Order: sequence, then C-alpha cells, then structure tokens
Amino acid sequence: MIPFSDARWYKMNTMATRTSTPRGGSIKAQTTIQRPGQRPRKRNTRWKILLLLLACVLVTTTALITANLLRASATLSVQVAGQPAGQPASQVDLNQSFALGPYLLGSNAFPQTGTSAKDPAGKGFMSYDQQVTLGLQAAGIKLLRFPGGNWGEQHTLSTKQLNDFSNLLNQVGAEGFMQVQLSDPLDRTPVPLQTRATRAALLVDYMNNSKSIQRLGANANAPFHPVKFWSIGNEPDLLTNPDTGNPYTVAEYTQAFIAYSLAMHQRDPSIKIFGPEISQYTETGGPKDRDGIQWMQGFLNGIGEYERAHNLPFQLLDGVSFHRYPFDGAQNDVNTLLKNTAEWNTIVPSLHQLIRQTLGEDLPIAVTEINTNPGKDTLPQNLAALWWAETLGQLMNNQVEYVAFFSTEGVDSPYPLFTQNGLTGTAMLRTMQLFAQLQHNVVPLQDAQGPVSIFATQDGEHNTVSLLLINKTSESQHVAVHAAGILPFSQWQSANLTIQGYGMVVLTLHRGGTNEAFSFSNQANSQQAAPDVQHVVCGSSIDNTFTC
Repeated sequence: MIPFSDARWYKMNTMATRTSTPRGGSIKAQTTIQRPGQRPRKRNTRWKILLLLLACVLVTTTALITANLLRASATLSVQVAGQPAGQPASQVDLNQSFALGPYLLGSNAFPQTGTSAKDPAGKGFMSYDQQVTLGLQAAGIKLLRFPGGNWGEQHTLSTKQLNDFSNLLNQVGAEGFMQVQLSDPLDRTPVPLQTRATRAALLVDYMNNSKSIQRLGANANAPFHPVKFWSIGNEPDLLTNPDTGNPYTVAEYTQAFIAYSLAMHQRDPSIKIFGPEISQYTETGGPKDRDGIQWMQGFLNGIGEYERAHNLPFQLLDGVSFHRYPFDGAQNDVNTLLKNTAEWNTIVPSLHQLIRQTLGEDLPIAVTEINTNPGKDTLPQNLAALWWAETLGQLMNNQVEYVAFFSTEGVDSPYPLFTQNGLTGTAMLRTMQLFAQLQHNVVPLQDAQGPVSIFATQDGEHNTVSLLLINKTSESQHVAVHAAGILPFSQWQSANLTIQGYGMVVLTLHRGGTNEAFSFSNQANSQQAAPDVQHVVCGSSIDNTFTC
C-alpha cells in the first residue's frame, strides 16, 4: 500500500508515453520516480563552464608553446658582450633569405710562368702549381678573370697561354671571365675597328668551339673549357684610342664596344659580355672623359640608344662592370678602413637604379678588380684582411653577383692570395677560405653598430646556419649565440665564442646536431704568409676560444 500522502506524489510523477505502434502492438510507459523533497536533476553548467575554461587554457598554452617552438626554430639571437649599452642582441630571422651569387668568390689570374705571348716581352708570371690550384679550391674560387689587369692590353696571348688557362679552369673547377684587347701591340700601324672586333670574335671561337678550325695540328688535343663571361678592354678610361692617338672618349669606347659585342655574339650567342670596365666607380660616380662626360652614364646611354634602334637577337651588354681601389696610398687607420666598406650600401643600389632608368631593365653588377690600393703602398696585412672581409660581406649583402679579387699570384702588392716566395697563403686567402664555409642563401640583417660584424647565411632546407663574425677591434670579443623563444624546446644548440683581436670566425649550427667553427686569428704579421684556418667541433676546443 502506498500511503495517501505519497499517492498524490506518485500519481504526479508517473509519466506514460504512448507511441504509434503497428496493429497489435503494445503501449510502453516510462516512469521516473523522485523521492519527496529531492530537487529535479539539472545539467551541471558550472562543471561544463569549468571544462570549457580548462580547454581554452590548454589550447592557448599549446599555441604559445608551438609559437615559441617555431620562433626558436626560425630566429637566432647573437649577443656581443662589448655591444654599446642598451643595444639589443642581433636577431637572425631565418624566414628571410635570398640566394648567394655563385660567382661572389673570384680572382684575377695571369698567364702561366714560363709561357710566352705572341710578342717577345709578354712573359707569363703566375704559378699554376698544385699548391695554387688546391688553395683556390679551398677558397671556393668559382671565377677567374684572365689575363688580369693591364697585361692583356700590353701583350697578345699565345695559344699556349690560352690552353694553360683552360686547363687551370678545369683543375680549379671555376668559370672563366676573359678580357679581349682593344688594340694589339703587334700592330705597327692602327688597323680598322672592324678588324680588331673580328680578332676578338676569333678568340671567342677558339675558346668556346671545340670544332674550331683554329684547333688543328698542335692544338688538336688542347685543353678545352668554354668561357662564359667576357669584357672588352681593361680600364678604357685610361687607354689610348689607336684610331686617334688620344685617350678614349666615352663615345669612342661605346662605338668600339658595340662593334666587338656584335662580332663576338655572332660567334657564340650564349656568351655574356660586361662593360665598361672602368678604373673606378664610387658613391659619387666614376671618372669623366676629356669632354666632361661621365663614363658610366655615357656608356649606358650609348648602349641603350643602339639597342632601342636595332632589333637584336641578343643583348649587347649582359652586365655592368668596374674596378674599385678605395685607397690611393698606405692607410693604417682601422676606422677609416672600416668606414669605407659601407660605401657599397650606396654604390650598388644607386647603380642598379641608373641601369634601370637608362636601359629599361636591370643587369647584374660585376666588380672585376678590387683590393685596397692599386699601387705599391701597402697597409698592415691584418688590417687589409679585415677590410677585405668587411667589403666582401657588404658585397654579399648587396647581392653583387660577380667579384674578382686582385690578384691570385705573381704580384705581391697589393696583397695577393699567394706569395711569390713559397706560394704560401696570405691573410686575404684565409679570408676567402672562411667565406667558402658559408651557406648558399644570405639572411639579411640590420647593420649592427658594435665591435663585431655579423653576416648570416643558411642552406635551402633551413637545417644549417653559418654566421660570419668579424672582430673589428684589437681586443678579444665574447659572443653568445642561442635560439630565440623557449630555449629548452629549441633544435639549435647554443654557442659561446671568444674572437681574438681583428679575428674572424664562421660559426655553423646544424639543426638538431653539433655546432662547429672555422676561425682565423689574423694577427699582425710582418710576413705575408698567414696561419691556417682552424676548424673545431663542439665539445673540443682550440685555446678555449670556442665552447658549447
């Protein structure tokens, strides 16, 4: 029996649900019983809100951790202990990069020692010994300009010298950048411009056509290496026009360049010809001819006018080239040396703008001769190497595609890559050997005003980063490199280095692997020979200069 007091409660809380059923079906009832005084069951919204908040916290935390992991993988922080007060560490953003020019590391080469030109006075004076070829390979040299300097205007190359140069290119694994002469010293009387242009075309044919009729007899099995890059004359702003007996004007050289380029391209349309090869080009422009016409501007104007007036199947001008020697005499002030290197941040962009405005398109830039000074006055070798490292870094950052250092060997002033005495490597060679350790993509950085310059590169897969660190002071500097973000989650190992005065280091970090460093002490040395580049792997040390 159910008590009366509960009967009403029972009736009120009994629910029957009738459903449509087939004939003969039954009625199902669902009964819910709740005890007297017990509240109806409700959704626990407070618990759900708590779960929702917890989920939001987890999502946010996961996103922050992921963001820091990505940031740690994509950004490196470089802190120099001697940075000016308040200056933050340099940030290397690995999400930004551009391809490094394949011919940034080049050098001027001369005819081989012991060979003779067509004229009796044209003796070769550069060693092609294995010591040189292996050193060029170690320095990553990919471009050899030949015959280098004004020798090519003063003498006429023999086939023996041409063959030896082809063999040198094969041994080093480099491409050639050859200059053709504007006039032949063997001509007792001036010959017509078109004759001289035809001679240049025949030189192209000999170098680039293995089936050339010139390759008969003694030259039938001569070494062969096609030359991709060519220039017409060497420093025409300093040359005499054989047709007039006076210094070249811009218009006269431009006329000669056009005649040569037409003839040479007809022999091999695939070659690339550079000009105007003037002796200097600076932030304020270059030299002017006797009529007051600026060489670079006037030359580009002349080329542009001819190309617009003629429908050519090739470009007359494939790249803009010039030389740069910033110091006329001995320069011992390190501040003056280093201040000079910033000029490339103006020279290169302004020249590209001039090219686009004049020709309607951009062209690559080639610095086909470069060193501290063109004469015999020299500065301390360690400072020269410091300048060269800073300069090459600026050229790299400004995407200059072709650079040919002056020179390889055979001339001891300004400093070459190898000494004539013993063929030992100089500090200039060691500097290029460090650059050879960099990766193939440049990571642009904001200019850091501090004691250590930083240039950054990475590989195409973002797995390897190489930092070139240059100590611009005479005192040792301490540098710390680590990943930005949450350090315990980074795949990059941190590193701490001590760089000696005026020293240079390439620090290479391998994602998820071991760091390594290549260093050059660059100490003051009265001899041209320089100590070797040192290589150390994380976990070992050389004079405690590198730790991880």
